[in-house]
Amino acid sequence: MQGLLLLLLCFYGVVAFATEQSSHNEASQWLERMNQAVSSVNYEGHFVYQCGETLEAMYIRHQNGKHGPRESLSSLTGLPREVIRDSQSITVITNQNGKLQVSQQPAVGRLSPLKSLQLSELEKNYALRMGDATRVAGRTGVTILLMPRDDLRYGYRLVLDKMSALPLDLMVVDSENEVQSHIMFTDLRITDVDLASIQQSGGEPLPVEQKDAEKAKVSVTLAGLAANEKPVEFVDKPLLKEVPEPEAPWQFEAIPKGFRLINHQRVGQNGLYHFVFSDGLATVSVYLEPIAQGDHGFEGFTSLSSMNVLGRRLGDYQVTVVGEVPERTLQLLADGIKPNDS
Repeated sequence: MQGLLLLLLCFYGVVAFATEQSSHNEASQWLERMNQAVSSVNYEGHFVYQCGETLEAMYIRHQNGKHGPRESLSSLTGLPREVIRDSQSITVITNQNGKLQVSQQPAVGRLSPLKSLQLSELEKNYALRMGDATRVAGRTGVTILLMPRDDLRYGYRLVLDKMSALPLDLMVVDSENEVQSHIMFTDLRITDVDLASIQQSGGEPLPVEQKDAEKAKVSVTLAGLAANEKPVEFVDKPLLKEVPEPEAPWQFEAIPKGFRLINHQRVGQNGLYHFVFSDGLATVSVYLEPIAQGDHGFEGFTSLSSMNVLGRRLGDYQVTVVGEVPERTLQLLADGIKPNDS
């Protein structure tokens, strides 16, 4: 009897493993399709972005071309603003009390919430599983669960359009299954829309606020981007020059498991350094900036919507670590910073 029981337990264990492996493989195949779709499909649509207690309605247009993607992201709530990105620059157009302002900076990152994933890194840090079929934005979707293998990152629930494999819905949850952020399309159209149409010609010159390299730095986040309600004439302005990347005077003796440094640069002329770490899905930014005389800086932990922020002082520098990850991950990065004496 005991032998039969052990045999049954082994049998069900093998079946469970095979089912789990099959689910993992299918999820990986869908993510591969998603990566291909995000890099090759043109689309436009409306989506809502929930971040903490804030809820924003957004509109995006995205087109791939031989010189890279061109994107326009605007909001249907809040301050009227539109952000346009191509391979060379990010242009921010705002409308405050009827006065249009345009600022520009070198292109960094992407505006679209539809991003490709680094599967080779992803699978080291997350267990991939298929979830239930669902429906989002009037389209049939397949659900993929990305469950963290440790407590250094959050979990993700991703819904892909069954026809195009484009993401329709992305939810980030913590270890208590509390939602940290949620992006959901309400409509998504695959299209060949020409983003050049957003650059209107003719009309009177726009009043443009010229900013220096320090003041013109734009934080392009999903929350707070807003729609421009009037046709806008595009004004050519010289791009801000990036400072050549020096050897950073900082090093990280300890990096949270699964994360790696993917970029670092010096920003502006005041000694601000920016480091970016990723685990294939989540990203964390570390900023080190000289503290002005008389400024006590920021120390401690806080949350800005879905982003967690940790600050500490390191000699005469302010350290700020920002990311949609647990506090422990931020603390490990902050504790690992050391001056580079080499």
